[in-house]
Amino acid sequence: MVFIYMLDKSNLDLQHLRSFLAVAETLHFTSAAHRRGVSQSTISLHISRLEEALGISLLSRSTKVVELTSSGHTLIRLAQDALQSHDRIFQLSEKLETQTQIRLGLTEDLILSDLPLLLRNFRKQNNKTQVSLITGLSHQLRDRLGTGDIDLMFGMQAPHETHGTLLWQETLKWYMHPEEILDKEKSIPLVVFPEGSVTRRIALETLNRHKIRWHIAFCSDSLSALLGAVKAGYGCTLQPGFLQRSALASPIVIPDLPEALPVGFVALNNKQEFSSLENMLIQATKDAFPG
Repeated sequence: MVFIYMLDKSNLDLQHLRSFLAVAETLHFTSAAHRRGVSQSTISLHISRLEEALGISLLSRSTKVVELTSSGHTLIRLAQDALQSHDRIFQLSEKLETQTQIRLGLTEDLILSDLPLLLRNFRKQNNKTQVSLITGLSHQLRDRLGTGDIDLMFGMQAPHETHGTLLWQETLKWYMHPEEILDKEKSIPLVVFPEGSVTRRIALETLNRHKIRWHIAFCSDSLSALLGAVKAGYGCTLQPGFLQRSALASPIVIPDLPEALPVGFVALNNKQEFSSLENMLIQATKDAFPG
């Protein structure tokens, strides 16, 4: 107990601890010196200073053999823990200090949600962080994550998919111009994204499940183009329900078509965990979109 008290209270030099561990692992001052890239006299000085600071003997020395005392054996684990904690603190410090930019990929539909207001508030609260935006379809953004073009993406997750961290769930709605009339006895004209789109896949699966015929009337990788095509009377499209609140969706209405399964909006990056800044943005999004 006395030994541990003194270790906690003393102002230890971490270099002395590193030299002690090198000796403890090699049981040889010359080998420890080579490992640390210092002279043998420096290793001896470090051990002596450490023993003075702790008031105990760590090594039993003779002309031929270096052995650890019982206190020396006890110190090994404590020294390893202290150095690991020190290294983790500096790794965290470097991570927080160097991340001054988040390259964020968003699906275009999110630009028409309340997310831009949230991003504005996040940028004001973290004014030293630059948030760059790139838009694209979900599968395109995942490709850009893989190539390192973006750091983080918010995109759509199809039903039954499990990738990513869920931000919120969203209902999908059918949209069409109010002057158009759909005849479900005939083929439904669809306005869709290209192959690979989550909403395209769900739209086709929903109509097929209800045995409703369909054909692709307009296709584009731009949501603005899809909404323009719907307003021009090309057909109907399946998109997130929050578009009803967007001025760009006016005067589009909801036609009488089968209800589709809801989708999730998720956060993804290409690392094992999110950074502190990314977690802050993710949590702010979860709080703003509780549905």
